[in-house]
Amino acid sequence: MTEPTPPTVSTTGAELPERPAEASTNVGEEPGPSKNAIKKAAKDAEKAARAAERQKKEQAQKEATDANDVSKDDYGDLPVLSKVAEQKTGIKRTTLAELVLKYGNESTVVAEEEEVILRLTVENARNQSAKLCFVTLAQSGHTIQGVVAASETISRQMVKFCASLPTESVVLVQGVIKKPNVPINSATISHLELHIRRLFVECRADVQLPMQVADAERPIPAEGEETVNKDEERPTVSLSTRLNNRVIDLRARHNRAIFKIKHGVVKLFREFLESKDFIGVQTPKLLGSASEGGANVFKVSYFHTEAFLAQSPQLYKQMLIASRMERVYEIGPVFRAENSNTARHLTEFTGLDLEMEFQEHYHEVVDLLEELMLFIFNGLKERYKSETDLIRSIYHVEEFKLPEVGKTVRLPFAEGIRMLKEDGVDVGEFDDLRYLYPHTTLFFNFSRH
Repeated sequence: MTEPTPPTVSTTGAELPERPAEASTNVGEEPGPSKNAIKKAAKDAEKAARAAERQKKEQAQKEATDANDVSKDDYGDLPVLSKVAEQKTGIKRTTLAELVLKYGNESTVVAEEEEVILRLTVENARNQSAKLCFVTLAQSGHTIQGVVAASETISRQMVKFCASLPTESVVLVQGVIKKPNVPINSATISHLELHIRRLFVECRADVQLPMQVADAERPIPAEGEETVNKDEERPTVSLSTRLNNRVIDLRARHNRAIFKIKHGVVKLFREFLESKDFIGVQTPKLLGSASEGGANVFKVSYFHTEAFLAQSPQLYKQMLIASRMERVYEIGPVFRAENSNTARHLTEFTGLDLEMEFQEHYHEVVDLLEELMLFIFNGLKERYKSETDLIRSIYHVEEFKLPEVGKTVRLPFAEGIRMLKEDGVDVGEFDDLRYLYPHTTLFFNFSRH
């Protein structure tokens, strides 16, 4: 009979530790969750319950606050298709330009509690406190500061709503015009401010615009220049970005000023010539054959034949003078197919053309041109001062120093040739200066009969 095997003993005389009980490995039996997993699930459930309770309380508090909002019907976003928009209210809306005309003088007394309704664009909105915010509002080149202050009739919710308005949003505003205690230097209308009583968003702008209007109101950087302003640490928008977002770019104040100055030049040109008995004419721009020697013309398809865009109204003006009209002018497009390598070549431009006959001496024309140019420049200085000052503030152009009429310096042709030669220009005694400096030529013409 075999004896039982004695227990194994380690070399140190101590018994080996017993192995822990193993989990059940029966086939088909799922292992249960660990204690840590059970605790974590309980904590997550408790956290979710607390969050739901907190959200419920916040919602109840919001509903209670909204129920007590005294301004709940005086602000908000208007629907795209509103029943109100389908009906004519008959309520007169004001413009900032009308306010400037009415209260242009800072000493003008503002009618007390004069309420106005305006459709404006938000340039900036900022919170001063929970009870006060300022909104810079713009229209047609003018800006005015709007004030929203909490009171018995204006709630804090409305103040918060107005302070969060995105830039470039279009709003319908009702408020009272008042004079501020100190001039508002950040607005073009510095001696007035609008105390807002009602405000509705007609078109809410995206928060992330491809470029900011304020950033477009800086000079376009030259090639190779940095696109970040070191002093202000704000980006300077490149030309390509501006052209890709031209609608936003044109909202910049200086671009509007440029358009107004161009309009002013045309207006002053027409005004002066009509005071001198000139007749405005419109000549053809599609020609059956190329004019001015046939060079640098654009060919276009004209039904089943070929036509050319007009390079100049010269031929037609001369025909009109020969028809005994004596003095004519035209403001219209001119096309020239100049294959230039510059960024400012004149493939299409607006020509200010005039044609006149003289009685005795061609200096009659020179005298008229001198008066015309001084009339335009002085007119811009007097009537469009704010626009020209704005352009100079951005591009740092000095103000023109203009002589009096009759005291303009005149150089005889021979004297001009001599000065060019002294400056190192290779020019003949009878060369046409127009071909030396083609982009400085004035398109004024004269005839003698």
